[in-house]
Amino acid sequence: MSGWRLGIWLLCLVGLGCAAPKTTGVGLLEMAVATNDAGYQYYRQGKWDLAEEKFTQALNLNRLIDRQDGIAANLNNLGALAQEQGDLPRAKECFDEALDILRPLGEPAGLAETLNNLGSLYQAQGRLDAAEKAYQEAMIYARQTPTTALQSLTLTHLGDVARARGEFVPALDLYNQALRLDEARKDRQGRAVRQERLGRTYLALQNYSVAGSYLLEALREFRVQEDTGGIVDALDSLTRLNLALGDQAAAADYGERLVKIYQARGQDQEAEKVQKLLKKGNGAKG
Repeated sequence: MSGWRLGIWLLCLVGLGCAAPKTTGVGLLEMAVATNDAGYQYYRQGKWDLAEEKFTQALNLNRLIDRQDGIAANLNNLGALAQEQGDLPRAKECFDEALDILRPLGEPAGLAETLNNLGSLYQAQGRLDAAEKAYQEAMIYARQTPTTALQSLTLTHLGDVARARGEFVPALDLYNQALRLDEARKDRQGRAVRQERLGRTYLALQNYSVAGSYLLEALREFRVQEDTGGIVDALDSLTRLNLALGDQAAAADYGERLVKIYQARGQDQEAEKVQKLLKKGNGAKG
């Protein structure tokens, strides 16, 4: 179970190309935005080879027109994808280059997104203090953006750090703060992310009934949204929940579905971990 969700930039969502660019006769900017959008959709569906191809194409198009904010967005996307695939050095390289571009621009949404991504990378390396520092800086920029979406993301990541330290009550508070922002925006996908995190935390607290309620609701919404990453997180948590409850049949059902997704995404090592977990029969921890 990953424990965090990476930020993928859809250019139009962060003000990097939706202002109806002027027609140039070539349309490279329009092509870059559309290509990045296609990569985003492939990423959500777990089609990583296609996502990488589109993000790389978008990056090359933005380089041709020297569009710095677009280049940073594409680098963030490629870095997030590299981290999902376990290539942490490549991810760090992409995030660092994006930050180098964005700091002189002073663009708060881009800086908040990149710092969240960098924090998630540090967290994947077990560097919780460095992750927390990156998230705290991200929050400074997130508060300067016109919507609360990046604040919600950053609160979630800070909750992840607290949960990783075993500080479950502060983690619940941070997740609930993020959830309230989601509900105010009527953001169904964001709400599902927060519900999955709450379910995972209640699982760690051995409050299994509350955990199950949150996780099942999150899974239903992730399916509606066709969010493969969210489905993976929810299935993982539900597998562990049912192992903790001693319901081997339900755990096997969720676990086998999770294994098939990992195999479809080419994540054979992750699939093997789930299979070992099912054999071990102890999912309350982890």
